Amino acid sequence: MKLDPVFTVKNNKLYKIADNSPVDTDSLKRVEIPWTTVEMEEESYNEEFLALLRDQLKHMEVTGQFAILVPVVDKELNTPEQEELFINAFNHTARRVKDCVSVAGFELPAELKNPQAFIDTLAIKHAQYVYFSKQTNLASDTIVKY
Repeated sequence: MKLDPVFTVKNNKLYKIADNSPVDTDSLKRVEIPWTTVEMEEESYNEEFLALLRDQLKHMEVTGQFAILVPVVDKELNTPEQEELFINAFNHTARRVKDCVSVAGFELPAELKNPQAFIDTLAIKHAQYVYFSKQTNLASDTIVKY
């Protein structure tokens, strides 16, 4: 199931596609998701947690709220292999919440050495997401800097 995008980015600002109205990113709920909670062991995912996350996001849909999913790096992320595991864990997370219209997108952790790999991996099946970053050195029209 592919969802149509709800938001777009222009000049590092977020807009609702339906009416081209600007969106205050402070109105979006930040949902922090620790990596160790998603991936308990290498490539072994916590499906119970992900089901609860989906339920929470579906409830937000009913109330008209939107969320930014915030991957939390809570274990070593120093090698390309670790970065691949991290990206795969959050790609799996995206698969589990793929039908949740309430997900505006993901925050890009500052610890990622290659944030574009994160975006490219998720975009294969989840093109509707917008990416949020506190970094200003990222050059992409899909990223809101805040």
